[in-house]
Amino acid sequence: GLATKAPTNPHKPPLNLYGLNARYANATYIAASKSSTLEKVESELLAIKQTAESSANFRSFLENPLISRNTKTKQVEEMLAGKMSGVTLNLMTTLAGNARLNNIVGITDDYIKLMKANRGEVEATII
Repeated sequence: GLATKAPTNPHKPPLNLYGLNARYANATYIAASKSSTLEKVESELLAIKQTAESSANFRSFLENPLISRNTKTKQVEEMLAGKMSGVTLNLMTTLAGNARLNNIVGITDDYIKLMKANRGEVEATII
């Protein structure tokens, strides 16, 4: 008989990253790859990260454990619906529902690592 090589998954993240943030980053990468929105999601996540780093109010919202998960999920939907891709909106509402919104900066950093690997970019430190 004929032996055929199993097809590789074209949506598989190009790096093996581990940890909580990486799990979300990997899932987001796969979803963005399947919907052909890798770059769009990257720019959206960078915008959210920059807002989290520059806006005390937004950062406080992300970190506040006193706001219920349901309330945070609704507020995230109101803030981002129609402004962000479905992939980014899904990530943010999932994070809100799992009380993990404060992880968005680390998740974004891991997603960027995946995108750099996807583009063949290599980080180097010059000493």
